[in-house]
Amino acid sequence: MKGELYGKAIIWVTKKGFKEIKANTEDYETPAAFIQPNAEKSIVPDISGRVNGSRSYAEIVSKEENEQTTITKWKLLGSVAARKGGKLYLLASRGYKTFAEQVVKNYNLQNAHVVSI
Repeated sequence: MKGELYGKAIIWVTKKGFKEIKANTEDYETPAAFIQPNAEKSIVPDISGRVNGSRSYAEIVSKEENEQTTITKWKLLGSVAARKGGKLYLLASRGYKTFAEQVVKNYNLQNAHVVSI
């Protein structure tokens, strides 16, 4: 499902002014991974780039992964983006916007912005 939305997501981040775009898909350099201590799996953002000189991230919202894994990933990317002066954009297609908004509200993800694509 995410694969189908990368095209729309890349168009959206380009229009938003992202520069130095990296995406976790073919034809793009893969964004830097975050490795948690004692964790088997690293966290790789869907899309990263610079907006006005600050590092920002864009995540394609889906329910494919474990919900707790998704929340952990969004919290990490939101806090990293905030420290670097950027933002976390949650790109939601039809049917996923409500899910993303509930997670942002319930887990107080202050630096996350839900956007429809």
